[in-house]
Amino acid sequence: MPPAPIDDVLAAASEVFGRPAGPADDFFSLGGDSVTAVELSVRLEDLLGVEVDTELIVALADFAALADALADALADAPAPAPSTPER
Repeated sequence: MPPAPIDDVLAAASEVFGRPAGPADDFFSLGGDSVTAVELSVRLEDLLGVEVDTELIVALADFAALADALADALADAPAPAPSTPER
């Protein structure tokens, strides 16, 4: 299994919330709502290249748990197709 993408999760959360987020912080303690759940989901999808369900974001205890869950999703994601050089 790849390492948990905690740095990506914390960077995305800090960007969305406009203040530093730590591994033990939870979504709601930082003022999370449905709009920020969608914003965080989109930001994580852009960073990690896997689908991130907003329900996952709001259900987990903290950002460390979210990173662990996303590591599982990354491990299960299909490998990207090899690129073909342009001619």
